[in-house]
Amino acid sequence: MTYTTMSYEDIKKELSNKDIQIEDIAKAKRVSNSHVANVAKGVVQSFVIAEAICLALNKKRTEVFGDKYLTKPKRGPKDRSHRRSEVIKAIQAGKPVPDPSMNLPAN
Repeated sequence: MTYTTMSYEDIKKELSNKDIQIEDIAKAKRVSNSHVANVAKGVVQSFVIAEAICLALNKKRTEVFGDKYLTKPKRGPKDRSHRRSEVIKAIQAGKPVPDPSMNLPAN
């Protein structure tokens, strides 16, 4: 399936037609105006901001950004409990914190 991408000008125009400004989205997501504008322009990627723009336009991500945000990007490991425990134990014991590559937990 081929998706089309809205231009920045089209995004701004549709937002304006709905009396929504880039600044409104930025304030709602607690980011800078330029960050929202850069996502809308396609200069940077942010799933969270792209989703906010789509909500403001009442459109699907594919209608606004094409195939750029078809899947949510994977982030780094969420579970740092082992490493956090290792750091806390070392500091509480008055010992140097071991290098993170030394005792990696088994996956």
